Amino acid sequence: MSNKECLDRYIFMQYTGLKDKNGVEIYEGDIVKVEPMRMEVVKMYNKGAYFSLHPFQDDGYHWSALHSEVVSNIYENKYFLK
Repeated sequence: MSNKECLDRYIFMQYTGLKDKNGVEIYEGDIVKVEPMRMEVVKMYNKGAYFSLHPFQDDGYHWSALHSEVVSNIYENKYFLK
């Protein structure tokens, strides 16, 4: 097996530099629970560690990583993207 074939078997995720309320590292593509009934997908942008929940809605909603909880990611739960 070549190095490329070996690497193609893995999905690399960008670390945001933040941790959730349980100390779990938050990566791009993670699904985080930000309220009891609200889950969002973490999306990183080109400017350093800036990221927002996706899809972004300017509804005045702000959240803290310290109050969120990583529950899954888009690679293990593709239905969340629909």
